[in-house]
Amino acid sequence: MSRFFWLLLGAGLAVFVVLRGRELMHRLTPQGISQQVEKKGHEAAASFGDFMGTFRSSMAQREAELRHELNIPANND
Repeated sequence: MSRFFWLLLGAGLAVFVVLRGRELMHRLTPQGISQQVEKKGHEAAASFGDFMGTFRSSMAQREAELRHELNIPANND
């Protein structure tokens, strides 16, 4: 029974290593690297868009506060 357990464990481990190895090899191919770069580019663009949205809303809020405190009429552009 013990030998059968170790045989199954070894077979399972071999399958795991082969599948992970294929995944790793795919990531190291030019196509895999281009996919990783594209993914990181989309993530960076989304983060920058979120930052700009937050920046613009905060800037507008602060401008409204300053106009109110300094009694400057609102700019209707």
